[in-house]
Amino acid sequence: MFPYHLQSSHTWESVRSGGGVDWHRQPAVFKYYPARFPAIALKTVPGLHELLLLSGGLSAEKKYPGGSYFLRVNPSAGALYPCELYLQARGVEGLEDGVYHFEPFRERLRLLHRLTDDQGLEAVMADRRRVMGLIFLVTALYYRSSWKYGDRAYRYCLLDSGHMLGCIEAAATVQKRPFQLVCRLERETLGRCFGFGRRELVMAAAVSGRREEDLVAGLEMSLPFEDGTGFFTKNGVIEAAYAASARPVGCRPADGAEVYRFDADRLRRAILARRSIRSFSGQPISREEFAEVSRVVRRPLATDCQVVVHPAMVVHRVEKMQPGIYDEHGCCRSGDFREFTGYLCLEQSLGSDGAVTVFWHSGAGNYLPTMLKAGILGQRIYLVSTALGFGCSGIGAFYDHDVAEFLETDEMILYAMAFGR
Repeated sequence: MFPYHLQSSHTWESVRSGGGVDWHRQPAVFKYYPARFPAIALKTVPGLHELLLLSGGLSAEKKYPGGSYFLRVNPSAGALYPCELYLQARGVEGLEDGVYHFEPFRERLRLLHRLTDDQGLEAVMADRRRVMGLIFLVTALYYRSSWKYGDRAYRYCLLDSGHMLGCIEAAATVQKRPFQLVCRLERETLGRCFGFGRRELVMAAAVSGRREEDLVAGLEMSLPFEDGTGFFTKNGVIEAAYAASARPVGCRPADGAEVYRFDADRLRRAILARRSIRSFSGQPISREEFAEVSRVVRRPLATDCQVVVHPAMVVHRVEKMQPGIYDEHGCCRSGDFREFTGYLCLEQSLGSDGAVTVFWHSGAGNYLPTMLKAGILGQRIYLVSTALGFGCSGIGAFYDHDVAEFLETDEMILYAMAFGR
């Protein structure tokens, strides 16, 4: 087991011993680059406008006495949104070849660096062939999450990044674009080129374009540090965990396959309508609906670093199905586990009142790609649940050791989710 994962595990005692948050040091949730970097309104690049809004845009505004906050198409633990989205465009109509930062609130891009043919983000990938099209880069400003969640926040940064990458995968499907997750990156080099220091962590890239035969020689970019949180408190545990997981080893690529069987318009609506459900009605879903959710999480992911992530689906309320724990091969243990799965999810009713509670687990050695994949597969569940007319919620907090004991596994418990009506 990756040492950090064990170190950041929840127990009954640990969740009752933490301190509160310092509201005087609450981080900002939007990062902006100064006016010396040219701004491009997304409405002037229509195809890219939709793609970016579906990948990481705002989806709703929630108001409360004294203020408001914005929801996004990508879910986030505690609505803290640590992720930032950058992209490289090469040969994209209506856009100068360059590296950009996406500002979701203002729906615009900032041009950070102009490209030449032999320069670009490809140079920090294991596959350095030039990409004609788009390269997305997902990062995480970890203080946005650690401000509230402390050491466990690195998990949430990875899962949130996976959800954003899952949005990019779905948005690419809507526009019939290719998608490949890229985990083999020179993260230290990228951090220096972007001026991130150790505050903003490079999570992964996604290629949506055509590879050419010519190789990209380098990335001659040196950006100044730009503060994306306003406040910052260093977390040595998170920074050490990132350093220990930033270089995946022994990676093998894998081809993807069609994930969603909905038409583009239905998938588009699902991306924009997705929310994290706050309570379930206790009504069942059909066996066919359960089968469709199970199908999408088992569809292969296009990636340069294949890892295996297992879903353990605890069925509570599915028509014509025996309650119990289901894996890839069927029911491995029957029983009514509603009350206990609620306990496992820190006594949250979300863990007991849905149709199904899912626990993702893995024994994979590459921690960063493994957690990212759990988030991507979680996003698939969100979208297919929304498209089918029921709800879903990610559950990042659970009693790690108790879940592993319940599932009779010594693998890492990565993530929990619940879906149903």
